[in-house]
Amino acid sequence: MPPSAVEQEVNVVFAPFGTERETGMPYPPHPTQQRVEDWVERVKAGRHGKPGIPVLYLQHGVDSGGTRAMLNPLLKCAFEHPGIRILIGRKDYNDLRLSIMETFFDVVPPILVAEKDEQEHRYLIRGKGGNATVFFRELKDVRGLGSQEFAIIYVAEAQEIDLHAYRTIKQRCRQAGYPLMVLMEGNPPTEGHWLEKIRDPQSPEFDPDFERIVLSSEENYRFMNPSSRASLESMPAAWRRRFILGETGALPSGTPVYPSFVEGVHIGDTQIILGRPIVRGWDFGLRRAACVWGQMEDSGLVQIHREWLAMETPEEQFIAGVIQRTNEWFGPMVCRDFGDPAARNRDPHGVSTLQRLQKFGIGLGYRQTTYGERIPLINRKLSEMIGGLAAIRINPICQILDEGLLGGYHYQELSEGQALMGGKELPYRDGYYEHVANAFEYLMIGLFGQGSPVSQAFVRRKNAARARMIQQHQTVAVF
Repeated sequence: MPPSAVEQEVNVVFAPFGTERETGMPYPPHPTQQRVEDWVERVKAGRHGKPGIPVLYLQHGVDSGGTRAMLNPLLKCAFEHPGIRILIGRKDYNDLRLSIMETFFDVVPPILVAEKDEQEHRYLIRGKGGNATVFFRELKDVRGLGSQEFAIIYVAEAQEIDLHAYRTIKQRCRQAGYPLMVLMEGNPPTEGHWLEKIRDPQSPEFDPDFERIVLSSEENYRFMNPSSRASLESMPAAWRRRFILGETGALPSGTPVYPSFVEGVHIGDTQIILGRPIVRGWDFGLRRAACVWGQMEDSGLVQIHREWLAMETPEEQFIAGVIQRTNEWFGPMVCRDFGDPAARNRDPHGVSTLQRLQKFGIGLGYRQTTYGERIPLINRKLSEMIGGLAAIRINPICQILDEGLLGGYHYQELSEGQALMGGKELPYRDGYYEHVANAFEYLMIGLFGQGSPVSQAFVRRKNAARARMIQQHQTVAVF
């Protein structure tokens, strides 16, 4: 009996870095991608030189090929070691599905997927002599890993998880009889992040098993969209260091616009409130546009769940992208939208942003305010506590907003002897943090600005309380 189609040997081209359009030949790795592969080969050969579980962290710039640098050696291990168990995770599963999983199945030819259980996010990958098992998991609560054992664990966007999650993940890397390693990649963290402390021999968090490689976006320029490349290269020097060169760097000098923001107080996990409207803040721009997603509790506490900074994205594509992400992250929930009053302006074709939003069924609320009005209001809200918690809570996945409020969104520093002139008292237009910060401001002004539903409700409560006091004491109540 002839062998079945599954049993027949098939020649498959493995091209983790893409193929030449003309020849169909696989692209070779760029230098840092080769360094990652060499590191994995040393671990497999027992030449890593450290006694613990080897950990490699690839800290990279934007659009640098970091994901493929991780998937290349990981999949080679899957092909060569039948029975190996591999975990691929990110803090949030929807983000994992929209990023790493898409790339994974772009790299792995469908014929090599022997079996799949989409409910459990488990896939059997054909290799030499048998199958490997690859699991995709959310790392928001690592207790869900239970007592599972893996040989290789790949953590995407490692800066999103905390030190406890890292320690727990490392303990799950212990499948007997296979090469053991933890592979992590992500964008540069903020200064003082555990990913920095863990490298410092003087820090209590120091891990001698941890090794870092830095990958610059410049190595991947040949595969990058020319517009994206131009946008990155136009960044100020401080941003280029972080988002192109992949180096952890200090935020720019200057006074933060929101000094009331304290990372340890305002940053923390948020919970989606079912049945509560999603509030979106929009900022529009020709080269960059931004949206933030939040909700307000009955108490008045505001949670900021998500952010998105779109680069070189036509306006209608940006609007469609916001809708897609809203559906992916929150499902069918009512949305309230606030944004830049400039959305009323018409472009050279006579079409306004408001009109484009209306085509998608979105009605944008806006309030004409100055920086002098909205900055004090938001600083005041950042200083408030509700039920022992900060009145504004921002999910750590909102890294751009976090860094912006820390000082990326700042007033331009005046040189010695320089007088305060027009424009110097306004936030510096850095072309990056300002967009997400502005989207956040429009959301807050929409909720709490003069004439907003919240402020009107506050006035109604004050008037009702005044009326009760007058009725009880037959006198005038002053508030």
